[in-house]
Amino acid sequence: AVRTPDAIAVVFEGESLTYRELDARSNQLAHHLRILGVGPESVVGLCVERSAEMIVGLLGILKAGGAYLPLDPAYPPERLAFMLEDAGAAVLLTQSALRDRLPSHRGATVLIDADWPAIARHPQTSPRTNLSSHNTAYIIYTSGSTGTPKGVGVSHRNIVRLVREANYVALTPDDVFLHLAPLSFDASTFEIWGALLNGAKLVLYPDTVIDLARLRRIIAAAGISVLWLTAALFERVIDEDVTALSGVKQLLAGGDVLSVAHVRKLAEALPACQLINGYGPTEGTTFSVCYAVPKATDFDAVPIGRPISNAQVYVLDTGLQPVPPSAVGELYIAGAGIARGYLNRPGLTAERFVADPFGLAGSRMYRTGDLARWRSDGVLEFIGRVDQQLKLRGFRIEPGEIEAVLMRHPSVAQAAVIAREDHPGQKQLVAYVVAAAGQHADAGELRADVGRSLPDYMVPSALVVLERMPLTPNGKLDRRALPAPDLTPRVARLPRTPQERALCGLFAEVLGLERLGIDDSFFELGGHSLLATQLISRIRATLHIEIPMRSLFEAPTVEALATHLDRGDQTRSDFDTMLPIRPDGLFRPLFCIHPGAGISWIYSRFIRHLPAGHPIYALQARSIVRPEMFPHSIEDMAADYLNLIRQIQPAGPYNLLGVSFGGLVAYEIATQLQSVGQDVSLLALLDSYPVPRNSSPHNGGAEFENEAELIDVEDDAIRAAIDSLRRDGQILPSLEGHHYVAIKDTLKKSVRLMGKYVPHQFHGDMLLFTATAGPAAPPVDDWRPYIDGEITVHRIDCTHATIMEVGPVAEIGTVLAAELSKQQLPLNSTSKEVQRGYQSV
Repeated sequence: AVRTPDAIAVVFEGESLTYRELDARSNQLAHHLRILGVGPESVVGLCVERSAEMIVGLLGILKAGGAYLPLDPAYPPERLAFMLEDAGAAVLLTQSALRDRLPSHRGATVLIDADWPAIARHPQTSPRTNLSSHNTAYIIYTSGSTGTPKGVGVSHRNIVRLVREANYVALTPDDVFLHLAPLSFDASTFEIWGALLNGAKLVLYPDTVIDLARLRRIIAAAGISVLWLTAALFERVIDEDVTALSGVKQLLAGGDVLSVAHVRKLAEALPACQLINGYGPTEGTTFSVCYAVPKATDFDAVPIGRPISNAQVYVLDTGLQPVPPSAVGELYIAGAGIARGYLNRPGLTAERFVADPFGLAGSRMYRTGDLARWRSDGVLEFIGRVDQQLKLRGFRIEPGEIEAVLMRHPSVAQAAVIAREDHPGQKQLVAYVVAAAGQHADAGELRADVGRSLPDYMVPSALVVLERMPLTPNGKLDRRALPAPDLTPRVARLPRTPQERALCGLFAEVLGLERLGIDDSFFELGGHSLLATQLISRIRATLHIEIPMRSLFEAPTVEALATHLDRGDQTRSDFDTMLPIRPDGLFRPLFCIHPGAGISWIYSRFIRHLPAGHPIYALQARSIVRPEMFPHSIEDMAADYLNLIRQIQPAGPYNLLGVSFGGLVAYEIATQLQSVGQDVSLLALLDSYPVPRNSSPHNGGAEFENEAELIDVEDDAIRAAIDSLRRDGQILPSLEGHHYVAIKDTLKKSVRLMGKYVPHQFHGDMLLFTATAGPAAPPVDDWRPYIDGEITVHRIDCTHATIMEVGPVAEIGTVLAAELSKQQLPLNSTSKEVQRGYQSV
């Protein structure tokens, strides 16, 4: 199926391999492995970072006749050691950077990078093996109900049946696949071999953490035409940026029940994209049943479809007899995709892989444990499970395996694990334990202990300690009576540094909370691995720090994570003029102008209220760092800030927001933009008004009520004032004395500029949020002479001093979010610089 030997086979970041190069390098590796004794039914552990070498490794192992055992570098060493031992891996193929992180094993170790000079001395031709289509190609471990993971052996025949001449998807040499799934997740079988066995191009996503902005860029730049997403990731992409999937011709999703609402949204937004609901256990080689979703989604649940090529499916009763249409029975699958069985588990294999009474003599069928029914049109619907097995974010989880790990701890007498969905779309693992007599069970300690033994996706999001387990009348565990975990943040200690403040905001945004403290645990508040990927993406975008997923499990509180993090790029200052509150996003940014005091971190409170696709930038006064740079007028300040804004977004329409003094500067920026022919789509002012001639500024000296006193504070009282501001949470808690002097001076000068400013005419509409709890009525009419368009007034029950506190911000944010949602169009080609954040500013 290869187009030509010189066609591109694999792309990883800036590196690519043709089919000819991939063939030659994998052959050399195969010869090297053969010398080490690798042949049919030999197992080779493969533990490498995502790279072109990973694909060379896969092919090299198979060409040597061996079977690859994917080992995720992020897995706990205890689990990796068990997999290597249980699979009897004769060789471990890895990289130099990972060697010290891996457990010791009895076989040989090959470093695909450091040992390559020796490997490259071997022939580039294929070695001879006695391989057959029934030999094992790979082993993937899945969760085990007895507390021990089990290895599923998949043959070459199984893989070929999945991706060659398939009837559920059209694969050609012109397609471009994205390899997004972890190698230890069986969706990678479709991604990798669907591309390479059809002569298509395989593009490797460069990270284990999915960042939607990066995903969008890769899909567009590489021309991805075939893509697989778990149901959870599918819903996240549809919610946050459905246009990221533009250009994808065939989108396969599954691993859990698909949301009808999200399916409809995709059909409406991208009618050219064919969505395929893919169903199948690892024991059936990725897919056994698929459903091409029609554009007219007039159903209440998305069915799983019909058997794919060379697959048979039965819905049977307890006597292994077919049930009639519309009746519910257990789903069994048969055909060429059925795996060989469980490695070293003959009893379990015999229990789950049973004789197929409807097939040829000697054929088997796999008992899935799923309940299903046939519709009248011959399409299958998934109903649920016959046991306690869970599906979470595409992974199959046996609660018994997690319970067994918990029960190993000396403080635990009983344990139960369930999946809860107390909030729609937020399914999470919750563990319940009863302490052993005379013991104290610590939830944090137990979660950490689970994390040392199990993969991230199996670590419960919350752990509840009970006095006793609830029981049914017949004495069995009453799972329905298990209480919801208390996910209320303690907020005992507030952030003390800019980094802790930023992390608190990001934790709260991802978890959907108003606020939290530095001692609150991300996972105890409902976080899980999918939300963790979002948090890590936003930490990268906001703080420019790269962290592995496991760091968050090891340091789940803001305080712990802040001390754990490498602080990264130290050249940026918390007082930079252009402050990236949220620099990632593909829609028009919102630019926020500082209040009279000059500091803009307060705008970070809008992060969780505004659409995720819109970046948020804030302008801070240059005079905080360089007091001599305070401008002579609001017009000069606006011109300076406009220059910075246009470096990020060269062309309009623009979105502008300002509170009090900052509202006047935002207004002036808007009029200057109009004077050069640029459009302003949103101009929002928070309790900001022009100062009438021959009068004092309205609230001019009271940017915040405690700031009114700053103007007259003596220098020897600066430290006491800073401590007060820290307690109030109004200004960055790391301010030094010289910063405070600069803020005091900036506020004085801002008040003077307000008194001198005469607004120009603005040709457009304005959103005006007024604080109604002040001593005097807000002077809304003062804006009427300057505005040609409509002034929409939103009255907020707060004072001028409290308009940026959590409650008012939530109310204001709801209105702003509705306005920004009307603009959900990608940036035009002249505005792409915004995607690079503020790096050039």
